[in-house]
Amino acid sequence: MVSTSKCGFYMNQKRRYCGMTTKTGSSYCLEHLEVNNGTQDEKRRVPCPLDPNHTVWASNLGRHVKKCNKLKLLHVNDNEPFYVRDCNVLRGDELGCGESPHPNELVIQSIPALEQIYAERFLDLPLQCKSNEYMESHRCAELVSNRKHALQQSSLIQHMLDQRLLQDTRFIEFGCGRAELSRYIHQVALQQNAGAPPSFTLIDRASNRMKFDSKFKEDFEKLRGAPADAAITRRCKIDIKDLKLDPLLDADRDEVAVSKHLCGVATDLTLRCIANSDRLNRQGGLKGVCIAMCCRHVCDPDQYVNRPFIESLLRGKSDLSYRDFFNSLRKMCSWATSGRREGLNEHDIGGHFTNLPLGRREQLGLMARRIIDEGRRQWVCENLTNRDYAVELIKYTTPDVSLENVAMLVYTK
Repeated sequence: MVSTSKCGFYMNQKRRYCGMTTKTGSSYCLEHLEVNNGTQDEKRRVPCPLDPNHTVWASNLGRHVKKCNKLKLLHVNDNEPFYVRDCNVLRGDELGCGESPHPNELVIQSIPALEQIYAERFLDLPLQCKSNEYMESHRCAELVSNRKHALQQSSLIQHMLDQRLLQDTRFIEFGCGRAELSRYIHQVALQQNAGAPPSFTLIDRASNRMKFDSKFKEDFEKLRGAPADAAITRRCKIDIKDLKLDPLLDADRDEVAVSKHLCGVATDLTLRCIANSDRLNRQGGLKGVCIAMCCRHVCDPDQYVNRPFIESLLRGKSDLSYRDFFNSLRKMCSWATSGRREGLNEHDIGGHFTNLPLGRREQLGLMARRIIDEGRRQWVCENLTNRDYAVELIKYTTPDVSLENVAMLVYTK
């Protein structure tokens, strides 16, 4: 018999009690029974070793691991030619989570070095906010409110269009999520070009709801007035660290790699994935790249593409190690994008450990972000060399639209 009483476990992060029902005679739901001080295996639940987001009875752990859905997902690509485990991981190291504690003292010690390096070698990026006519008249016009994503897509697409990246092209979207960016690239490309329609390879490791994949054919039929005679999209559920691109590429058409808000270390893995491709890099099949970057605070010092660049900046400026300085940069990057609590202004310190006002912390965060992105830009210049590429960092939208507003644009000169 099951009661209607609620679980007595208080979830600190959500600041409320668990809402699940309990069995008769128990104060906790199945997920939180371990807090009831059960000592016997049949009364104790433990995190699943394959996916700690769910728990199982300790006595049933062995059987559960053999049939857990996570196990199937971990091996779903085992026989696929595009799956090579850790092929884009530097030196075979395990990926860090980017959240390990970093002493505040090292951050404070890094600030003078950051300011000196930036003053001597860097300039702020100018704002290059663009607007695509089709996006403005169709996508943006449909939205009564919350036009921020559409405005960003409009600017990124126009930047690509100005560099002729939408003509006779296949696209690879990394970290595609629902494939919203690819869908609107597809619409604009169909409007601009009467030739062969673009096709899309969609890469994401997550299972996404409300995907736009089925909309591509509908858009084609609406804009071209005829049914699509071939598949427009192919979705691959895979971690970028394990992705070997060449089996997914078309030998007859150039490719453009795109992404909107590719998070932290995923940007470094993507750049290395592109450079590792025979078809894109060594055979010159890469037409361009447009990656809007984000979340530098979860970059991984072991997987960052341009460690020598950071080390060169430190010479003669600080005794800090590469790892300590890079981890300090990561932590400071969050100051540029965490926003302001209601009631705070740029002169408020707010009890911060640096004792610096909010406005200055935001400036330091932008400096740290600029350095991490510049290292990536220079790495691309040095490692993608089969064509005469221009590699730019662009501030593609205003901070009130998105605080994560810097993209890398690569195109043939």
